[in-house]
Amino acid sequence: MVDEQAITATLPSMSSDTEFDAVAAAKELDDLLAEPAKDDSYIASLEADVEELNVLVATKDAQLVKANARADQAHAEIEAASKRLAAASAKELEQRTRALLEGFLPIVDDLDRAIAAAKVHSPEVAAGLELVRRSMLARFARLGVNPVPALGEPFDPSRHEAIAIVPITDAAQDNRVIDVMREGYSIGDDTLRAAGVAVGKLAR
Repeated sequence: MVDEQAITATLPSMSSDTEFDAVAAAKELDDLLAEPAKDDSYIASLEADVEELNVLVATKDAQLVKANARADQAHAEIEAASKRLAAASAKELEQRTRALLEGFLPIVDDLDRAIAAAKVHSPEVAAGLELVRRSMLARFARLGVNPVPALGEPFDPSRHEAIAIVPITDAAQDNRVIDVMREGYSIGDDTLRAAGVAVGKLAR
């Protein structure tokens, strides 16, 4: 911006006694306008400061983006680790639960043998033991454990354990369970304990 006061100060004062020299005045005005503004260096300094601040802000923005990316990655890793830990804990709990439930099955086997023996000598005792057995199986059922019928079923290694092979002459009984020595149980859709069975084998 042209300093009007400076221009005014450089112009020759005019009075009624002084003749105005237009050429000299024009030259002085040209010289004044050709001089660099007094605030140019200050403006340049401000522009340099602004540029430096812009660079600093851009640097900080880039650092913030990187920090956010690292934070997101760390969060994802923590979440994945939490899921793995939860899955491992659930699997371990399931294995321990299965082992605990399977540990009670021999008691049911003992009840079955006691019931079979009591039926011969004391039907009343057998009836009482039957009540106990039904109560235990009802509690097992609430935990997802159920007996799996095996007699007459085709032999399945995933559900049956062949304790004995019995020669047979009936082709319809070939490779089928013809006797159950130990009941099998499932938990959900999985086998908790395979049934101990005798498998019929057609005599050749």
